[in-house]
Amino acid sequence: MARAQRVQYTINGGWRFHADGLNLAEKPANSDETWERVSLPHTWNAADPFDDAPSYRRGISWYRTRLPLAAGLRGKRIYLHFEGANQVADVYVNNAFAGRHVGGYTAFTIDVTRLVRFGSDSENVVAVQVNSAHDPYIAPLSVGFALYGGIYRDVWVVATDSLHFAMDDHGSTGIVVTTPAVSRERGTVAVRGSVRNDASSPRSLEVVSRLMDAEGRVVSERRSAVRAARETNATWSQQLPAVASPKLWSPETPYLYTLRTELVENGATRDRLDTPVGFRWYAFDSRTGFSLNGAKYQIKGTNRHQDYAGLGSALPNELHVRDLEIIKEMGANFVRLALYPQDPVVLQTADRLGLLLWEEIPVVNYITPGPEFRNNQETMLREMIRQHRNHPSVIMWGIMNEVFLWSPAGFRIARQNDTTYMRQARDFAVHMDSVARTEDPTRPPVMAIHGSADYDSSGVARTTKITGLNVYSGWYSGVFDDLGTQLDRRHARYPNQTLFISEYGAEDDYRVNSLQPERFDFSNTWFRRYHESYLAQINARPWLGGSAIWSEFDFSQPETGGSIPYMNQKGMLTFDRTPKDAYYLYKANWNPQPMAYIASRGWTRRIGTGDRPAPQPVDVYSNLARVEMFLN
Repeated sequence: MARAQRVQYTINGGWRFHADGLNLAEKPANSDETWERVSLPHTWNAADPFDDAPSYRRGISWYRTRLPLAAGLRGKRIYLHFEGANQVADVYVNNAFAGRHVGGYTAFTIDVTRLVRFGSDSENVVAVQVNSAHDPYIAPLSVGFALYGGIYRDVWVVATDSLHFAMDDHGSTGIVVTTPAVSRERGTVAVRGSVRNDASSPRSLEVVSRLMDAEGRVVSERRSAVRAARETNATWSQQLPAVASPKLWSPETPYLYTLRTELVENGATRDRLDTPVGFRWYAFDSRTGFSLNGAKYQIKGTNRHQDYAGLGSALPNELHVRDLEIIKEMGANFVRLALYPQDPVVLQTADRLGLLLWEEIPVVNYITPGPEFRNNQETMLREMIRQHRNHPSVIMWGIMNEVFLWSPAGFRIARQNDTTYMRQARDFAVHMDSVARTEDPTRPPVMAIHGSADYDSSGVARTTKITGLNVYSGWYSGVFDDLGTQLDRRHARYPNQTLFISEYGAEDDYRVNSLQPERFDFSNTWFRRYHESYLAQINARPWLGGSAIWSEFDFSQPETGGSIPYMNQKGMLTFDRTPKDAYYLYKANWNPQPMAYIASRGWTRRIGTGDRPAPQPVDVYSNLARVEMFLN
């Protein structure tokens, strides 16, 4: 059979950047010779969230590149696929407006076929205006992390035959793969999608789907005839023959099959897509917690922001991958992708390494009531689900986080007193929950709430089957043991609600240690005591749906921050990915590989108080049955 006809490649090099809202910058005749030379991924906020100037720049910037297209691509459909541009992107090709995308964390695809030229003597000028300014109708509205402006993920050229998988479905591949029936004895795969025929006449084709194991052997196959009318989409669906004794996917054994789906016309392959398949089944239960593949399973997780020291959000794929490897090495089996959809390579890596995922849209702290905000966030939710639903690692879709932490006027409050707003927030939550369930009936929606009674009195907390609790007792207020008290009280009051600790943490400054640590002192000692206590309290409650540390890595927090300006220091690792002592606490408890680690090893200059030296405590984290310590 002829090779697949799709051609795709990144165009990350050779861009020009101008940090201002120029007039007519999209026009090829206007020179960009004085613009800064950059490569993608790129953000213009890699440094300014950390300087002492007020705030950091949010607004309009321009990107331009010259794109040659080989003569051999003439006759194909040409698309530009952006993995992420924050937050409104207007794309122009050869002075013509090609399309707009709203939202900074999901991908989008633009058909530029009618706007481009081909051949060695022709080049195409692609200009992109990116606007990161605050917009009351685009989430996130108020956040405790930097909103990095720029084209901060990869950009692709995709060239297809006139007969191809549809590219107009919310930035997705146009294919939906599910595993409707899975057991240890049998596993079934269902696939559906949309075919686009851009030709001026109808075409008859065959959709061929082959499920291959990790060694490339075909274990199941289905063929279906499809008739595609001219210049329109045709839908199709298949269920492949069951696979006997499938190898199951789990964090311990992340076995992946590949579903290869081809469009074949007269013996020639016109298009082909590969989709990962993991056979697994799972359930949340308010009484027993979480089960995976028929067995009780403890979710041990963390949260991850996508920024990095010196780069902001513009990470190369290798650093995204390394972040997940660090999380896996700690022994975690779950990541909440906080607080927005993340790079495609993050989900691909989670599939491969074996990490369960909660992915969410960036509805954070408050909403703007009304149809414009709701419609934008609904589109974000559909984009996230359609782009990432084929990943076996994803088990939950998040619809909002702490929406009563701020007032609709845009400032932090202790309690909501606006009952109209509370009703509007509840209606918004109900709508988004419904959208998520309609888009993907196989995964539960989830929301995260902070310690306010307003979520219960308004009915917001009863919207989703799973409620994430963001708990910081012993840091922002109270004592460590308040965690267990809150959990037990809520579990007794709402016995049918699955509870998931979506955030817990304190802040640590590696330069600070104390023999008498206290709340909010930023000492390494208090940080470790906090996590030691929380880990024990979580383990004592097997009915929890799971837990996630806030956060795996320190991250940018412009205009506030802790003992390090403009930095949230709750990470298990610093902003440059240096592990803190608490990282090894979790590794000792979660990773079965033998290890021992001396905590507070950086605290080397110690003396007692008064005339005589005092005994100095030294903590060791280990999963070994016996550990010996030697002095000098």
